Amino acid sequence: MALQTEIKDFTKKVLLLGIVLSFLVNLVFTYISSLSGGNSTYAAGNDGKFRRASIPYLGNTGIAIAMNIGLHEKEKQDTPVNLYGEVMPVGEMLADVGVGQKKLISSNMVASSEYLNILKTDVNKLLDSANDREAMLESFLDQLKYRYTSTNSYLSTLSGQVKELQGTVATSNQSIETIKTAMTAAYKNLDYDKTEELLTRYLAEKQKNTYATTYLVFLGKFISTYQTMNAYNKVLLDTLINNKEALVKNVTVVLPDSGTTLMKQLNLVKTEAEWKARQ
Repeated sequence: MALQTEIKDFTKKVLLLGIVLSFLVNLVFTYISSLSGGNSTYAAGNDGKFRRASIPYLGNTGIAIAMNIGLHEKEKQDTPVNLYGEVMPVGEMLADVGVGQKKLISSNMVASSEYLNILKTDVNKLLDSANDREAMLESFLDQLKYRYTSTNSYLSTLSGQVKELQGTVATSNQSIETIKTAMTAAYKNLDYDKTEELLTRYLAEKQKNTYATTYLVFLGKFISTYQTMNAYNKVLLDTLINNKEALVKNVTVVLPDSGTTLMKQLNLVKTEAEWKARQ
């Protein structure tokens, strides 16, 4: 019986050792494959799949940018609004002040911070850290294009909210003046109940007016911020797209102090229009 027990223990140990060795061999093989270009092949395959589905594939850039943003998970949970996919009616902003502040002000501030950090990405360091410079550059360009088009779309939404809020403020101003006139008359007639009712309405309308006016100020700031970042993004996209080959090959063009006349003759420097004319 003791012999059978020892044989069983020995068999279990051999099986366990075989499983561990198989895992280690597989791990080593995966590591060697990644060094020999496996990752770039995998990324290239994903690039193709996402482009066929008309979806921007962010690849490794997504990780790099996420690390660059550095937002805490709690901040994201506190502002759970997809700015490009959700539209909050003005009535909802004014009906629930907490919702308005979180969904309108906090969410836009987080989104602005994310966008700004993406634009501040050090492209040279990003490419230097990649195994495949071309794949990384394409991935980063996809991110910039997505932000540019999505922000343009969201700017239209913000403009619509501004118009609606402006109408709300104008109507509220008229209501406040009407209530003030009625309240003055009720007070002169010593009508306590009517005066109290009108006073309650007046204070509620003033509060709505104050929040609507405050939201208008913030929306104006957000629109200006998004427009500024999109303008910079467009310049950045133009620069990266027109110099993709140089960035991928990691080459530098030196502009001499004497000017670029000879460089143009040698086809070392071209304007965007001249370059596109040759395509």
